[in-house]
Amino acid sequence: MFKKNKNKKNEKDKKEEPKIAKDFVNLTHVETKKQKVDYKGMVDILSQKEAYDEQQQFRKKLNTDEQAIMTSFQKKRMLLDRIWIITNQSRIQMGLDGYKRENLKGILDNLVKMGYLKYEAVQYESKFNDVYILTELGEEQVF
Repeated sequence: MFKKNKNKKNEKDKKEEPKIAKDFVNLTHVETKKQKVDYKGMVDILSQKEAYDEQQQFRKKLNTDEQAIMTSFQKKRMLLDRIWIITNQSRIQMGLDGYKRENLKGILDNLVKMGYLKYEAVQYESKFNDVYILTELGEEQVF
């Protein structure tokens, strides 16, 4: 007797169980398609990334002297004599020896090779002066 009652209760429990969500929803198969890769767009993106990486490499190559000289630029275009005065004033205040003009010119020429500056020789009052002009890359570094 006792066993029959249990079986009846189990049958009743099965009938009374609430329905779950999958009983109410009919699932259907949906076909998906893979997107095609736009190779022209990928080439454009990769070329921009390479150009950006090259600029980042240039920035990492600057030593402290080159960075100090770059920060001494007050204008986009400056004479060698003016750059020499400004950089030596700041070095002397820090207790360091000033640059000789030849050493400063060598550092500036190195910055020209890296693409931070452009060089021009300008004649003023029958005397040739060295003029250094900041490029876009140099302006990003300074300003």
